Amino acid sequence: MLVLIVDDEYEIREGLRRNFPWHEYGIDEVMTADDGDSALELVRSRQPELILTDIRMKRMSGLELIERCVAERAEGWRAIVISGHDEFEMVRHAMKLGAMDYLLKPINTSDLGDILKRMIDQLQKEKRDRDNEMLLQSHVQSALPKMREEVLRELVDFKYNAYRETRILHQLRTLELDWLMEERLAMMLIEVDDLKAIESRNERELILFGIGNVVRQTLEEDCAYRSVLYADGKNRWVVLLECPDAARLEEYKDFGQLCIKRVRQYVKVNVSVGLSSTYDHASGLHATYTETEEILEQKAVYGGNRLLTGLGWENDAEHGNLSIQHPAEVLDLIRYGSDDEIRAAMEPFVDMVKGWSFAQIKDIQQRIFEWLLDLFKKAWQNGWADRSWERNPMAVWERLEQFDTLESLKEQTEQFLLAVAAGFRNQSVSPSQIIQEAEKFIRKHYAQSLTLQSVAEEVHVTPVWLSKLFKKELGKTFLEYLTDIRMERAKGMLEEVQYKVYEVSSQVGYKDPVHFTKLFKKQTGHTPKEYRRLQGIVSHE
Repeated sequence: MLVLIVDDEYEIREGLRRNFPWHEYGIDEVMTADDGDSALELVRSRQPELILTDIRMKRMSGLELIERCVAERAEGWRAIVISGHDEFEMVRHAMKLGAMDYLLKPINTSDLGDILKRMIDQLQKEKRDRDNEMLLQSHVQSALPKMREEVLRELVDFKYNAYRETRILHQLRTLELDWLMEERLAMMLIEVDDLKAIESRNERELILFGIGNVVRQTLEEDCAYRSVLYADGKNRWVVLLECPDAARLEEYKDFGQLCIKRVRQYVKVNVSVGLSSTYDHASGLHATYTETEEILEQKAVYGGNRLLTGLGWENDAEHGNLSIQHPAEVLDLIRYGSDDEIRAAMEPFVDMVKGWSFAQIKDIQQRIFEWLLDLFKKAWQNGWADRSWERNPMAVWERLEQFDTLESLKEQTEQFLLAVAAGFRNQSVSPSQIIQEAEKFIRKHYAQSLTLQSVAEEVHVTPVWLSKLFKKELGKTFLEYLTDIRMERAKGMLEEVQYKVYEVSSQVGYKDPVHFTKLFKKQTGHTPKEYRRLQGIVSHE
């Protein structure tokens, strides 16, 4: 404990410092100051627990010193004022300011000892109370995430029960989350790809912890709306997001993509994000959770490290504008797309050019010229016969040079693409041939972990275009086609008594029998066991 004696009379302050048995009261050090100004500097730098100050001093008085100390340090210290017999009003003022007691001159050491005992007891009690309060707050703070997780799990994992509403609302209010019961909500599920392949439990937990931190920080920095993050019981992070309308839900797609990017950047793992296709009140959260789980399961077909929605990844690509910024997609566009599809894909051309941030029209013309020559080269490498662009590239430049607005340059670029597309239609593989090759590959390898990406690579097109060709040529999505093939084979195996359901699941390409059962029932209206019974087969599984 540290004591500061403040008195402008040398004999008084030094006499107190030297002659009083401070160590008997647990006081380790005694400092002195000869006026209020120097005392205040020591208070700020050393923070003594006890200040003994003369009530009258030159410059800053003891009263002013106590007042300044109270303003700067509210607790953890006590003041004793030293006064004369004629200074009662000043002593009373000092007591109002916070002084604990007073001593009359000449100082009686016995009185000082009694005051010190009371003061030390009070300071120790206050310290214990503060420590206990801090410990309690620490326990509460450490328990809050667990409390939040338990309440949110109850809200999401189970069907809504009106009888539990009052209790849950009270718990949410305590956690400052009662807005969840007032707003419509969207949901994201964030799952590590191939988590089971990580053998070390500690490493898995560290990865999940890191993902939670990244997503939490991304919510704080890049999500302008109310949200809450918690871990479910399946090693996934769940985000509940305030979502009043479909426009907000659309915004959350970009947020999901940002989370995927940052997790890959900072945690060095791939994650898949399932985004609910609906937004509902708290009473519908269980149904939203179930639907979002099913959406996330699409990664088994489409591959991980992507955002998945209710439409499926491929359908999102189909319904969006094809990106002319990606050379591979532009190449497929001119090889297999119709003239109308090419024109539709060129709609964002002006925005793309503005994104180049060129101020001079010559720079824009030059960049478009380079873009076209690069595309022509890729087209030639993939079978386009016309090589006039290579023999006379200046003809392309001179044509672009005639136009000095973005709209007119867009029109000329579009004409170049249409011309290349016309050349491909005379000589390239037809879309139906590509689909036939894809069908053949799928029928041969349906039991493997096929993805749209892997099949697209096999038939040498981009996933976006393979998806579009499936829809155009067969009238169904890649996932629908693959599921049809697998389910037809599953029906055949289920009609043979020697196969157990989990064996059928594995052999038609589903590692998880529960997921297989869900899909089979969705496809046929019956579970695998029910289907067997309808075929007159009694199963003993």
